[in-house]
Amino acid sequence: MNDRRPLRIAVVLQTPRDPQSAVYMSHQSLGAALERLGHSVEIVAPGDFAVSRRAGGRWVPLVYPFAVASWLNRRRQDFDLVMFHSYAGWLATWLRRAPRSLVMFHGIEPLYYRELTKEAAANGQALSWRYRVLQAWLMPFMLSNACRTAGAVVCLNRAEAEFLTSRKWVPSGRLRIVAHGVPPEFFGPPRASRTIRSLLFVGQWLPMKGIRYLRDAAVTLLRDEPSMRLVCAGTLASEQAVLADFPHELQPQIRVIPRIDPVALAALYRDADVFVFPSLYEAFSRAIAEAMASGLPIVTTEVGVAADALRDRESALVVPKRDAAAIIAAVRRLQADPTLVARLGTAAAAAAGQYRADEVETRTIAMILGEAGVAS
Repeated sequence: MNDRRPLRIAVVLQTPRDPQSAVYMSHQSLGAALERLGHSVEIVAPGDFAVSRRAGGRWVPLVYPFAVASWLNRRRQDFDLVMFHSYAGWLATWLRRAPRSLVMFHGIEPLYYRELTKEAAANGQALSWRYRVLQAWLMPFMLSNACRTAGAVVCLNRAEAEFLTSRKWVPSGRLRIVAHGVPPEFFGPPRASRTIRSLLFVGQWLPMKGIRYLRDAAVTLLRDEPSMRLVCAGTLASEQAVLADFPHELQPQIRVIPRIDPVALAALYRDADVFVFPSLYEAFSRAIAEAMASGLPIVTTEVGVAADALRDRESALVVPKRDAAAIIAAVRRLQADPTLVARLGTAAAAAAGQYRADEVETRTIAMILGEAGVAS
């Protein structure tokens, strides 16, 4: 079948409807684009089901797929295609309660769990037994079934694709890699040469974002140069909570912006001198792609889009995970070499061209319609 009829699409998220969430933002934007083409899109999330709300965050992965399967059993005839986020639809597809389906990953839980386990060990901590059982045993079962029973599986980077195929959860012929897009406001003219005085971090203030190592590096850099500033944006944690992680005497050199709209965020990238991102795991990372588009020199770990699009000493300075000393050395190297700063920023901006939002959106919609058997 290959026609131009409108599609009725359901998007089943496994994360809340948080307007600051990359998952929700991307699906909301994609849904709006599909609706402009005449298709209908209905987005559901755990909060839309009473059983998930009552269960609380810890038990949502267990009860939510049952709620989704029951919902689709009643609504199956209402949709031509269901796009499931991660494990959300494993039971529905296994029971054949869904029509054509896609599984769309925005991060693969076992890869996240692997890095979280390493970070807990590095801090002398242990994850709870409930969390270990869920992530080490139950989650792989749910994800493997979700992948094996879906029409196609979509992930965000090559490392995730290799993980899925190496586990034999999905054959390569049913696997698609689809990136996030960067809105036009983040692309700008080449940056003028400037003294490095402002470091920018964009992301939630969470251990998996490498904040321990960002903090340790920033403490040294800010102490050595009182004129240097650190900006932490999109933390979702309060200013007080973030500043509490830094020595009191350095707090005046740190600006915290818990939530920020895209226009203001684009201005932050333009005003910054270096983007520092020591994350331990990313599926894609809009923040890295936005920094690339802005032409910033980037100091990052090899995660998400950085692993696919950036090259050490060519378009970024790539540092090992969990290594504050390497972050310090990279920033100081940039301070000492304006030519390197310009070269990295120019190369990063060129690499960002493949992630322009309108082009990514067009490719993604073509993929979705193709999987549904509808011409774009």
